[in-house]
Amino acid sequence: MEEIQKVIAEIESKVAKMRTSLVDVKSENNELTSEVQLLNEKLSQRAEEVKDFRDKYDDLMRQHEERLSLENQSKKGNEVQIDALVREIDDCIGRLKA
Repeated sequence: MEEIQKVIAEIESKVAKMRTSLVDVKSENNELTSEVQLLNEKLSQRAEEVKDFRDKYDDLMRQHEERLSLENQSKKGNEVQIDALVREIDDCIGRLKA
């Protein structure tokens, strides 16, 4: 009978240790779950920042391309005006010689 009570006491002791371990594991699990949630929130914030920076980058690139396009148009317009002035000067010189 003593052996049975000894075995029961050992089982109860092991069960108590397992319960304590289970409580510790649940506590650690809750902490890790909170940490994962916090990291997910930070990741979402970073993703938003990336999106904002991408939008700003795209907007700046669009503005840059528009400026380049306007500069090219302006250069072409200037070339056309210069060509017209050169023709007019040539015409005037031709008239003066005649």
